[in-house]
Amino acid sequence: MGIQYRRDLRDTAGNPAHAATSIPERVIILDPELKKTRREHNRILLHECFHFVWVRSGNPVRRSWEEHLRHELESGARGEAGWSAEWRKKELSATDVEERTRRWRDYCCESFCDTGAWVYGASAYGGCDTENTLGVARRKARAAWFLANFDGKTFRI
Repeated sequence: MGIQYRRDLRDTAGNPAHAATSIPERVIILDPELKKTRREHNRILLHECFHFVWVRSGNPVRRSWEEHLRHELESGARGEAGWSAEWRKKELSATDVEERTRRWRDYCCESFCDTGAWVYGASAYGGCDTENTLGVARRKARAAWFLANFDGKTFRI
């Protein structure tokens, strides 16, 4: 896996972005401005690494995460573990969730990556949860889900 730096990154919708990941090319591309802020650099890099974990996790783990998120939504939970998931969550409709649309699956992936970066990076990188707007109970539940599914496992990316 390689890490590259490039200015003026855009997401698939053409919006400015701090990072991008290509799974087939096994590369993470980061905005060089991130080098100025170690915590943000590390948080975003870890988020991008979790895209590889998501792909390698397999359908049962991904479906389990979807169910976790579905229960959060049904209980009226607000907030997210990071901005990339938060803006996607705000755009979801009940139909997206029910029919497992691309919009829903993209949200699940981004939420997984934001949460993984928070769970595994917050203590290691000095509390890099600058965008986490979840309440304490939701944070604990998500951390417990990750520990139940990945505790003691080595992430191969």
